[in-house]
Amino acid sequence: MTVHELARPPVLERHIASEYARDRVAAALFETILDGLEYGPRDLPTPQDRDWIRGAIAIPIQEATELALHDLARRLGRTLERAPDRWLDRYEASHAGVAIGSD
Repeated sequence: MTVHELARPPVLERHIASEYARDRVAAALFETILDGLEYGPRDLPTPQDRDWIRGAIAIPIQEATELALHDLARRLGRTLERAPDRWLDRYEASHAGVAIGSD
């Protein structure tokens, strides 16, 4: 891996791993977890159970979201390195100095 390649993931990550993206991925993970922990009709959780599980899964969801978006940006960077006509170079040049908006 070259120094140039090492510099690329943060550029892509800045565009891919925005607060909006984090919120969307976290919401999807939350729904996935709740679906996986679904109770049967006779075993409905109490309000206290629901409150506890929401609190308990918050940190793992945040950690998984950060890891997933970071890994996605890194893998996407490697893929885009092989794009024709220096696509990634042109993308980065077109976004040089552009603010991402409110995160």
